[in-house]
Amino acid sequence: MRAVNGYLENGRFTPLEVISFPKRVQVVLVYNDVAVDEGREERMAWLNSLHAAIKDAADEEMPDFPRVRLDRELVDLSDEG
Repeated sequence: MRAVNGYLENGRFTPLEVISFPKRVQVVLVYNDVAVDEGREERMAWLNSLHAAIKDAADEEMPDFPRVRLDRELVDLSDEG
């Protein structure tokens, strides 16, 4: 007998490790009745709102950013100088 850890979602079992079975094997499914991914719906709602905000901002024009004056000579770190 062997135990395989994984996730069961929408009727599909996804193991956490690579496993192989013979063509036909008798199995027993034991599951933990505590939700594994609590808060998933809230995270998905947040992610969907983020994608919507990115899509809404895609056509916005960005202003030119002013150049920063360093008031010093730049240091050349290349081997040529």
